[in-house]
Amino acid sequence: MTLQAYDPDKLDQLALRVLDLSCIFRNMGSKARADQPSRLNLQDRKAHEWISNLEQWARKAETELEMAILRNKGTARAAETPRRKPRGK
Repeated sequence: MTLQAYDPDKLDQLALRVLDLSCIFRNMGSKARADQPSRLNLQDRKAHEWISNLEQWARKAETELEMAILRNKGTARAAETPRRKPRGK
């Protein structure tokens, strides 16, 4: 597993891919509702496993982003704070 650098655009691209998949499933639901096929069997065990893994990954990534933001804010705040002279010298 390799760490990849993500900027806002790359995050947006990933979100759009997930949204595209959501649209496919919503369209399938609409068609199935409208045409009511007699039977639609799908193997979904792996899909549910992948979605679960993606949810875990997304939550972890969100936490890592929040931590990076807090570190940047802390660093910026520390740079703004004037240094005190040591006492007694």
